[in-house]
Amino acid sequence: MISASQNQPFGSFIVWRLPVPYVEADLSGRLTFVNEAACKMQGLTPEQLVGRDIWEFLPHDEIARSRLEFSQAMESGEDPPVVRRPIFVHSGNFRNYELHRRLLREDDGRVAGICMALFDISEAEQAHREAHRAQNWLKCVIQAIPKAILVTDALGFVRYCNPAAEGLTGRKASHMEGRQIEKCIPIVSHHPPTRSALSFRMALHEPWTGQVEIVNAARGTLTVQLSASPIVDEETGDTAGVVIVFEEAEIAAWQAH
Repeated sequence: MISASQNQPFGSFIVWRLPVPYVEADLSGRLTFVNEAACKMQGLTPEQLVGRDIWEFLPHDEIARSRLEFSQAMESGEDPPVVRRPIFVHSGNFRNYELHRRLLREDDGRVAGICMALFDISEAEQAHREAHRAQNWLKCVIQAIPKAILVTDALGFVRYCNPAAEGLTGRKASHMEGRQIEKCIPIVSHHPPTRSALSFRMALHEPWTGQVEIVNAARGTLTVQLSASPIVDEETGDTAGVVIVFEEAEIAAWQAH
């Protein structure tokens, strides 16, 4: 292991001890420097890594594209953008890394190579995929529910509308999503008339249920049994929005009996 006591410049020692893999390569793409984290990532010593092509650690189908991007960066003299690449590691599989790259230059400004800091994003990407799957599953569940459902954010903008809500209101989800709930489904009156200004936003503070008369897409009125409840973030306790469930009052009365 290289240490500060081995007459190594302090700046180089800091780079060597960086907690993320860092490598440098020359104009041909051969490694000229690797830090401690890069060695651990590959399970090899600096002597075993320096001199090898950077493309040795990429999947076969990524090599041609990576070589082309490398050549273009060397010729243009412009720092390449951040990219994500699967990289082979010592465990025997590929992990996904985000590569932050800068060109290395001689004193006269000529391009001499490239340096890269690599950030392992495998777990973050996996968590994102799982969250996306869970979101899709929840969306499918809501779509399958026969009662009309609308979901708004904390500002009252509609974020989701299921097919039953489209059918009941006569409005397409594309027309309602992104708009304020009061503009999509105006409340004309409510029963019992105990509140002078009943609105969907009241559910931000507490659940409420009752019969309301709304305006549908045909400019007609429709009496519905409506329930609204706040969506509360379990971690922060903040109200993230409102979920609204409604159906025609006559159907609701029939099902109650």
